[in-house]
Amino acid sequence: MPPPEPLLGIGERIVEFFEGGGDPPFQLYVYDPTAEWEVRRELDELRLWLGAAERRVNVAAISLARLLWAALEDAGWMEQLIRAERDAAGDPDALAEVYEAVGEVLRDEPSLPDRVRAEVASCDDRTAVFLYRAGALYPAYRTSTLLDDLRADIRLPVTLLYPGRVVGEFGLSFMARCEPAYGYRARIVPRGETA
Repeated sequence: MPPPEPLLGIGERIVEFFEGGGDPPFQLYVYDPTAEWEVRRELDELRLWLGAAERRVNVAAISLARLLWAALEDAGWMEQLIRAERDAAGDPDALAEVYEAVGEVLRDEPSLPDRVRAEVASCDDRTAVFLYRAGALYPAYRTSTLLDDLRADIRLPVTLLYPGRVVGEFGLSFMARCEPAYGYRARIVPRGETA
């Protein structure tokens, strides 16, 4: 069974790249944050569709939440984060400081893009990269520059599963809570009403 449209369109663009060459597609699959589990199931369907004998595309599904927790653990900040969040509960200014500190950990070396590159380094040249669980980064790290950072040196198709909403033609509101960000240099593909 093929994945639902418009996710199938993402898969077809990936296959076209591997068959015809050119620049790898960078895409954002935008969905309502409440549909997280459904979208993960759809990603599994797309993985099967891409891996079928007539397409033979491998899929590297990279959890941004896992990379977040690894960065915090590597920085020795996990216990501090838990304490700081507990202590800051109900104080928006204190919580903002906690989230800013988490964002700094993700921007420090190795940065979040560096961690994604490390995951992709072992992929073969017929692999599509899917970044999922981006919602775990909210509100500490917005994804608006992640794809641009990766575009410079990842020569594989990259799709970011983006929990949020489209605003106007080209704006994206992360988690449907943030002010819209503009300037993504990636194809924006709204999930629509598929279930």
